[in-house]
Amino acid sequence: MTIEDVIKEAAARGVTGLPEPSRLTHVRVWPGASQWVGEVGQPPHNETVGEGMFDTKDEAEEAALKAVADSRSLLLALLPADLAATAEEWPEPIVSAWDA
Repeated sequence: MTIEDVIKEAAARGVTGLPEPSRLTHVRVWPGASQWVGEVGQPPHNETVGEGMFDTKDEAEEAALKAVADSRSLLLALLPADLAATAEEWPEPIVSAWDA
C-alpha cells in the first residue's frame, strides 16, 4: 500500500489531522542565491524546511529528509494498527535536486 493509499483509507475511516501525501514522499533541493533550499512536497503543497536556507546542498537535503521522516512518524501515530503496519512497504522519498 502506498502512503497515498494509506492516507485515503485512514481518512475514509474518520482519522483526522492527516498530512498532505506529497509532503511524505517528495523532497526537492535547489540553489537559492548563494545558499541551498530544502523543500518537502509537490506544488502547490510544497514548503521549505528549517530556516529555509542552508550552506550546502547536503545540509538542505538532510534537513528535508529529516522533515519527511518526522512527518512519517507523526502519521504512524495517527494510523490504526493495520494501516501503520504497511509502513515497511513505503518507498523512500523521491529526491529531486539540481545544481547552481
